[in-house]
Parts: sequence; structure tokens; C-alpha cells
Amino acid sequence: MKIQYASYFFLIFAFVSLSAPSRAGVIRGHIDKRDTTTTPAAYAMAYVAEAKMGTTADEHGDFSLTLPSAYDGKTVLVEYSLIGYTTQEHRRTVAQNELTAVSDSVVLDFSPIMLAASYVTADGTDPAKYILSQVWKTADKNRKRVRNYSADINYTLATHELPMVTHILPGFTLFMGKIAAGFMGVGPLVDYCTKHEDLRASVSFHRSIKNGVRKDSDHQILEISENVPKNVQKNIMSVSGKVDLYGLLYGNNNAWGRKFTRRSDFELVGSYNYGDWIVDVLHWEDPNSDATATIHVLEENWGILKVQVGRGEEAVQCEARDIGGGIFMPVSFVMRPALTRIKAKDIPAFIERANVEIKDKGMRKRAVKLLQEYQSRGEDFNPYIAGRFNVRYAGVE
Repeated sequence: MKIQYASYFFLIFAFVSLSAPSRAGVIRGHIDKRDTTTTPAAYAMAYVAEAKMGTTADEHGDFSLTLPSAYDGKTVLVEYSLIGYTTQEHRRTVAQNELTAVSDSVVLDFSPIMLAASYVTADGTDPAKYILSQVWKTADKNRKRVRNYSADINYTLATHELPMVTHILPGFTLFMGKIAAGFMGVGPLVDYCTKHEDLRASVSFHRSIKNGVRKDSDHQILEISENVPKNVQKNIMSVSGKVDLYGLLYGNNNAWGRKFTRRSDFELVGSYNYGDWIVDVLHWEDPNSDATATIHVLEENWGILKVQVGRGEEAVQCEARDIGGGIFMPVSFVMRPALTRIKAKDIPAFIERANVEIKDKGMRKRAVKLLQEYQSRGEDFNPYIAGRFNVRYAGVE
């Protein structure tokens, strides 16, 4: 559980899906969740076990899953899931491209997690501490199982409404953020996002791990917003290539994870069945802030099935499937950085400021309209960055 990668993303984008290429098969659709009302199932999973591939829905519940061209025209079984809701399976016919794909609509019903109040450990230790001790005890073994593998990875990035606030943020805030981005080697990317309309990009690359040594190759930009400079494109590819995806669950820095779980009071909040196995749900939250972490642990081999860490509306989450064999682990993150948050009570002042300080007439009109919409709803305004890694692992030992 390499949670520090979450911090890595938050730092890179301190201020700051896509259409699949036509050469592959496509499944697309919309996922809702239903409890007292029906709302979009943001970041729900769509997974095809036959291909060991899947994706996460975006914040509106929409998804598009690209499969190899060999699946074009075939009928496959798609599993739709979201923590705390019933899993559904639908048979879907894979289309040749996004334009010919028929959208599927799915509603997941609320399914409360079975509370594990009766969980008892042999020596009377706290159940959460016992479960975490087993995770770290077996982490090296689980990590060694994937010291040799290969993966085809597709990474998508989207930013939303960032330029609207960068025109009215304090100059010092922008300056310090850009300095930090420069040190991390992504200065052109951050600078571009603060000056241009929403950025959307999709990158693919191949990763091979031999004896724990990583090599990335075949980086390609599949799709990107128009007229993005070459140095910004290079930054986008470098960000996707730096992340050790499986390291999010079983990285080399397990000592960090052990230290975090020792000093943080996780609670065992529930358990549920995952196939023939039992999954325990551990949760932690900081009483002095809105920071949280949730871990789903598979008792079969004390492997981590799912992780979600976040602060408020910001979240980084990853999920492993079929831990014992072929491994599929999508990662998604959503960030609404604190530096760009405008409290609802402060919006009138920012509207006045925008009318004075934004010289571009079109940008000024859009910024004011946007702020007024949030003001009418009584909501804080905060743009976001969203990204997803869709991974197909092969050759796992």
C-alpha cells in the first residue's frame, strides 16, 4: 500500500473518459447507484474478466472501455461494481469504435456491508491491528510474486475549469506553485493548465519488470486536446511513466506503510464476501481534518484488494482483481486542490474581482457565469483534475 504516491499526485497538480482509438473494440455506458435516490455512480468499476481488463466510470458515471481488436463483434460478460452496492453482470457486444458502440445503462442497488462485530483474534489483540500485521507480514511474499511481469497501460488525464480561477488567484500562490512544479519536472504542464481551457489526454505504454527492474517503452499519445505544445505532451507522458502502479499496493517502501498504520487508528468497520473469500474493511480518518483512508483486505492471502485515500472531495483509489493469477489493477484519482478552492461565502467578492482583473472579455464572461452558478447553489467552487490508469497485466509469476 504505497500511499505516498497519492501525495505525489497532489503535489504535481497543486493547482491545477476519453474516446478509444478506432483500431480497438469498445464498450461504453452509464452507471447509476440507488439508495434513497438514484444518482451517478462516480468511479464505479466496469470489468471484463475474459480479457482481464476494465475501467472506472468518470465523476458522472460514464465509462468507455477499450478492448483488443480481437474482441470486436464478440459478446462478453461485463461486471459492474461499486463498494457498498450490489454487483451486476451484463452481456455486451463489443463495437468497432466509440461511434458504433451502444451505451449500456446500469443501476446498482445499495447493499450494506455485513458488520464484523464478532471478529475475534486468538490473543485478544485489536482486530484491525491484527489484520494489518498480517498484511505487512505477507507483503514481501506478495510483492515478490510480481517481480517479473509485463503490462499494457492506458492513462487518461482531464482537467476542468482551472483557468477560470488562475486569473484571480493571488500572484504569490501561483508563483510558489509553479516553482514547485518546476522542481518536479512538470513546469510546462502546470503552466499550460493555468492558461488554457480544459485539457484532455490519453497515453499508452508498455511496462516490463524483470527481477524488480522496471522498463517502460512504446509511449504513444492516443488522443489529446488540440494545439498542445510538444513540451507539455512530453510532461504528460513522463507523469504516466513514473508511477509504479502495482507499487501502490505492494511497493518497496513497506516500512512507510507499517509506520502509517501503527500511528493511525484504523477500525474494522465491516466485511463482505468476494467470491469464496472474505474481505475485511478497515477505515481511518483524521479527527482534525477530513483526511481518510480505507483498505479492503482479502483474508485468503492477506492481500490488499482495494485502497482509497483522500481528503474531502479529493481521492486516489486503486483496486486489484484476481490477485492469485492474472492481475488487473485500475487506478483513478480526483483532486480538488485546496489552493484553488473558493468558499461559497467569498464568491461575491471573487465575481467583483473577476470583472476587474480578467482582461479577456470571453474568459471574464465565462468565469463570472461559472461563479454565479456556484453562488446560486450555495456551493464552494473548486476545479478538479481527474486521471485513470487502465492496466492489462500479463506474464505475472
